[in-house]
Amino acid sequence: MGKTMKDEQTDFRFWPIAIATAFLSFGVLAFEIILARIFSVMLSYHFVFAVISFALLGLGLGGLFLNFWQRKFSAGMTVPAILCVFSLIAAVIVIIRLPIFESSGFISFRVWIYVVVSMIPFFFAGLTLAVIFQRFAARSSILYGFDLLGATLGAVAAVELLDNFGGVNAAFVTALVTSPAILFVSQSERKWRLPTIGLIAFLALSVLYAGQIFNQVPIAMDANKDMYWMLKNLREQAEMVESKWSSFGRTDLLRSPATPNEMVLFVDGAAGTVMYSLDSLRGNPANQAHLVNHFGLFFPFFFLEESEKNNALIIGAGGGRDVVVALLGGVKEITAVEVNPDLVDLVKRYENFNGGIYTTQSNVQVVVHEGRNYLRSSSQKYDLILLSIPITKSSRSVEGFALTENFLFTVEAFTDYLNHLTPEGRIVIVAHNEAEIYRTIGLALAAFEKRNTPQVGAMKHIYTINPGMMPAIVIKNAPFDSLEINKRHEVSHRLGYDRGNFYLPFVEQVTLSPPERLGVDYEWRMFDQILIDISRGNLTFEQLERAAPLDIHPTFDDSPFFYKFEPGLPAPFGSFSILILLVLVLFTVSLWVTPGSSLAHIPWLHPFVEFSQLKQFLAVFFLLGMGFMLIEISLFQKLTLYLGQPVYALSVLLFSLLLGTGVGSLLSSWIKHRLALTISITAVMVFILTLLINFFLTPLFSFFSTDSRLTAALILVPLGLFLGFPFPLAIRLMNTMQLEKYVGWMWGVNGIASVIGSALAMMTGILIGFSAALLAGAILYCLVTLLFLMQK
Repeated sequence: MGKTMKDEQTDFRFWPIAIATAFLSFGVLAFEIILARIFSVMLSYHFVFAVISFALLGLGLGGLFLNFWQRKFSAGMTVPAILCVFSLIAAVIVIIRLPIFESSGFISFRVWIYVVVSMIPFFFAGLTLAVIFQRFAARSSILYGFDLLGATLGAVAAVELLDNFGGVNAAFVTALVTSPAILFVSQSERKWRLPTIGLIAFLALSVLYAGQIFNQVPIAMDANKDMYWMLKNLREQAEMVESKWSSFGRTDLLRSPATPNEMVLFVDGAAGTVMYSLDSLRGNPANQAHLVNHFGLFFPFFFLEESEKNNALIIGAGGGRDVVVALLGGVKEITAVEVNPDLVDLVKRYENFNGGIYTTQSNVQVVVHEGRNYLRSSSQKYDLILLSIPITKSSRSVEGFALTENFLFTVEAFTDYLNHLTPEGRIVIVAHNEAEIYRTIGLALAAFEKRNTPQVGAMKHIYTINPGMMPAIVIKNAPFDSLEINKRHEVSHRLGYDRGNFYLPFVEQVTLSPPERLGVDYEWRMFDQILIDISRGNLTFEQLERAAPLDIHPTFDDSPFFYKFEPGLPAPFGSFSILILLVLVLFTVSLWVTPGSSLAHIPWLHPFVEFSQLKQFLAVFFLLGMGFMLIEISLFQKLTLYLGQPVYALSVLLFSLLLGTGVGSLLSSWIKHRLALTISITAVMVFILTLLINFFLTPLFSFFSTDSRLTAALILVPLGLFLGFPFPLAIRLMNTMQLEKYVGWMWGVNGIASVIGSALAMMTGILIGFSAALLAGAILYCLVTLLFLMQK
């Protein structure tokens, strides 16, 4: 049978809405990624997670407030779509211009101000999408497919926009690209069509104007933002030389008249890395002596034979300080690996200042790659592997908490390092503080234990030196002998490297007590007594872990949070714990409310009393939201290790998963009957595939042995196909039960559950591991199946 006139009219109104949905989802995901990059410059990385996650609550709140909005303001889609697009620009302007970033009085609650401002565009996006899914619930499979395909393009476009326009302008361009959604919505509603064209033109002019005026992202007063304090230091009189934006972040180059032979590079305003003038060091013995005698990374070079420095791998080369040390130390071949392409580009461009350490030094090869991934893909053996404080203090993931370098400091990473050393090779690590020393030694001991070397024996492979700042740990593939250690013992005292966490094997501990007449109650020990006790077997590292006030247990690839030393969860997650508890209470009350209950007359609970099926859908959408995010974030964390460059890893992972999910949703439109059964089957398939990926991830990459990005896509796209079925089919099932009025609520519940799922994924990953988080997500999909099997 052909289409009726009513069907054609419905199609005429539906397809513009489907296209508008794609544009809105494009804007939401691209803006999320860009906003994370902007906040990474402004705030400490652990607060980025809090701001972005709470801002995304706006998507869910838009659905929950749908009925209220329709009663008080408008039942249409055009107004919230207009507000969504224009608030994308307004929110960014307010965020970067609100004068709270360097006010000490606002430090304690400025994050919440940023949360509220950031939430506004997501709220209106959620409101618009909730109206769309409510009105066209019967065609939710196609709508959800367009939604996810738009998000797929947004994930890829965000990288290109950041690379070409920078953080603020990328957000403005995102608003402009999203603006056709207004036109398509107004076309479907057959109103405001001409005015919306004028609004889009006005938006384009606004973007051009705003891009010229509002393009600087300020750095907040924060302990982790070293660049802020350098610029505010009146003695240094530092000035900005150059600033470069990309999808990796913002890279700034600063110089100070106080140190004319140095420049400092910052990534997102944190973790400065020095770029030296190589000629000034080689031509000035005093300058060279300062670096050689006061930077622990050089200490091992005093004792190396020529045959022990044939080659070196430098992980996290940054501005090139470690390369300079290796050159001065006489290393014949140097491979410098740096994950940030902008850092490498700036060092190359300033070759006249730094002596061409990345360009004209014939024995230096510079590789733009993630260090661990580069090492895993190489069969090369090295005399030296150098890691000098490789930390960005900046977010590198959409969810905002994980750091790029986390995978460099795990038990598996240290196993890789040892396996890539020559027989007499060694790892040299420069740390920040005492906690890092202990955890690093714990990693080394665990790696040696995998070689069946007990802790007492492993301590003969290790020594530590400490000049008071930036201590160094040296780990040798073969054990040291007493003759080697005696040489290092003598020089360490002469140079003042014998403070704090100082340890050398084979040398007896010296303990001195002050004369009684001084009345001082303490003892001086030459070495760190804790490390001495471990080396003698009087203390195990596990006993030290349990007794330590900080969290120093060894980190693994499954939970690679090396720089998290506070026990339990980091500070931002306390707020999420409260949110999770509150939502679970409301969720439980909604499920258990009965007609005779005193709570039954509360407006938002009354529908659950009147329509008992809503309770089932409430549980389904809640489980789907949490489960999807637990699976997505856990998979991204686990797969990043295999993909290397974090920015491209993010693009590949988001593109593959969202593309598969979008195609799955479109395919679900072919299902006309037995919707509940189809949801159950696809949810079980998600459970099975997630388990396979969780337990066989490494064999899968080994089996395909192709390009790692293609392998990741082959893993994620099939999973995405099945992930794409349950959500739109559940909406269609509500429509068949004449419950489409409450689709907006379920959209909101799913959105809020997604934020909770992302928080739970990170919390579980920190406390237990991402394999457990991935398994939890799989179990939630299994529970969805059980809910439909129990349906009467």
